[in-house]
Amino acid sequence: MEKICMRLLTVCSLILGSLFLPPAANAAVTSAHPAPHLAESAGQAQVFTYDTTTDAGKPVQASATLYEPTAPWRGKGERPTIVFGPSTRGQGDQCAPSRAGMQLGSVGLSKVGSPTINASYEYSFYMMALRHGARVIVADLIGLGMPGHHTYVNHIEEAHALLDAARSGLELAHAPKDAPIGFAGYSQGGGASLSAAEYAERYAPDLNVAGTYAGAPPTDLPETMRSIDGSAIAHVLGYAINGFSERSPEFRDAVLAELNPRGIDFLRSAATSCTGDSVLMWGFTNTRMLTRTGESLSEIVERKPVVKETLERQNLGKAVPNAPVMMASSPSDDLISHDQVRRTAGAYCSMGGTIDFVAAPGTATIPRTGIDHAVPLYLEMPVGLQYLFDRFEGKPAPTNCTA
Repeated sequence: MEKICMRLLTVCSLILGSLFLPPAANAAVTSAHPAPHLAESAGQAQVFTYDTTTDAGKPVQASATLYEPTAPWRGKGERPTIVFGPSTRGQGDQCAPSRAGMQLGSVGLSKVGSPTINASYEYSFYMMALRHGARVIVADLIGLGMPGHHTYVNHIEEAHALLDAARSGLELAHAPKDAPIGFAGYSQGGGASLSAAEYAERYAPDLNVAGTYAGAPPTDLPETMRSIDGSAIAHVLGYAINGFSERSPEFRDAVLAELNPRGIDFLRSAATSCTGDSVLMWGFTNTRMLTRTGESLSEIVERKPVVKETLERQNLGKAVPNAPVMMASSPSDDLISHDQVRRTAGAYCSMGGTIDFVAAPGTATIPRTGIDHAVPLYLEMPVGLQYLFDRFEGKPAPTNCTA
C-alpha cells in the first residue's frame, strides 16, 4: 500500500510540475519562407510562424521576420540576437511588419476594400543592427498577420510573442539556445520589449537575456488611454478594445453596452486599419462622441470594474527584469507621459533592478499630434542599440537607480 501511495504521489507531482513549466517550453517554428527586402546586402530574411501562447496560456501561432546578417560578429562570444517589438502598425492583418512590401512598406486595400498603408518606419534600425553583426528578429505580435484580432497593448501576450520569437528564431537560425538575446522597441514596441524583460524569468528562463532597450513604453494603460483620447492616433483605442474583447467576453459586453452606433463603427473600422489609415479616418476623435451617455472611454473604465481590472492587469512594473534595462522617455512626449515611464523605472529600481532611465531629447511642437512622441524614436533608438551592444560585450551596465 505504501509503495502504491508513493507511486501516486510521484505521478501527481510530475503532472503538477508540468502544469507550472513555462507555458511555451515547446515553442517551435511551424513554417518559414525567404523574404526579399530592400537592403539584402546587409543580410538575408525569412518570414516564419511559430508557437506561442495567449495571456491565458492557450496555444496560438504568431509570425515574425528573421534577418541573418552578412557581417561577422566581432564581439565577445556567440553572435547576439536583437528581438524588436514593432511600434504601432495597426490592427489589420495587412499591417504586420512581415507583410510590408520588401519589408519596407506597401499600399493596397484592406479586407473591406478601403485604401491602406503599411509603413516599416523602423527598418533602418534593423539594418543598423545587422551591419554591427547582430541577428535581428522582428515579431509581428499575436494576431497581426495571423487569424484573430491583434491583441494590441496586451503586455502579457506581447511578452510571450517576443520571448517565443527569440526561442524559435534561434532554432531557425541554427544558433545555440544560450546565445545572447536583447530586446528593443519604441512606443507599443517599447511596451512589448519591456514586457519581455519583465516576464523573461517566469516565462522563458532558458533564454540568455543580456539587456533591453524600451523607449516610451505605455506602462499604465488607463493613464495612456486618457492621453490618447482626442489625439491624432485616437483610433488605436479601438485596436486595444478589439483585442481585449477577443480575450474576455465580459470586457467586450461591458464596453459594447456603452457605445453608440458611431462607437461600434469606430471598433469595426479599427479591426482592418493600419496606423496611417486610422489617423486619416479617425484622427483627433473625442471618445465622448462614441458613447451613449457622452462619457469618455476613460470615464467608462472608472465605473466598469471588469474593464478597469482588465487594463490594470497589463500594467508594468510588477516584477524586476532579470537583466539590465535602458528606459527612455521624452519629457515633452505628448502621447505617453514621461511620468508614467519614470514611475515604472522607479518601481524596478525599488525591486533591485539595474535600470538606466534616460530623459530622451525631444520636441515641443503641436500637442496631441504625436509629433513629440515620434521624434524621439529616431533620436534615441541608435542610443538604445548601442546600449545593447555594450551589454553583449559584457561592459558594466549603467544605472541611475540611486540618483
